[in-house]
Amino acid sequence: MNPKHTRHIKRIIIHCSASDFGDVKTIREWHKMRGFSDIGYHYVILNGFRKDGQYNASDDGLIEIGRPWWREGAHTKGHNADSIGICLIGNPKFIGQPEMWFTENQLESLKALVAALRIKFGIPLENIFGHNDFAPKICPGFKVEVVRREFFS
Repeated sequence: MNPKHTRHIKRIIIHCSASDFGDVKTIREWHKMRGFSDIGYHYVILNGFRKDGQYNASDDGLIEIGRPWWREGAHTKGHNADSIGICLIGNPKFIGQPEMWFTENQLESLKALVAALRIKFGIPLENIFGHNDFAPKICPGFKVEVVRREFFS
């Protein structure tokens, strides 16, 4: 690890895009239009749908790198300094189980990414959160604490 990359990561915070399509490039554009310096998330997990509504199976579950991990994110106000932000592309319209609006490939990619980040940064299971654990939001559309052990252990 490069000595300048010394940000201490203690948490993972999971989000959803509140859009039916998207990728790092698209979200970066949206965030820059809102005054952000870059995309707020460190990782984005695609659902295979693009802006034109076409589905590309090879993009379903694809993990794209957004903001570099060593740069503080802009995804959860007051909680960015020590966290990694992961965004699942999807538009949950109600609270329930994540498999209702995220693809199986996305959920498998989320599990793999969280496992890798937990190992890399020594993040304990109880430090995996949803955006809704820190703000009065539906995002990511489910309570991470309810699925934490099933999904991530």
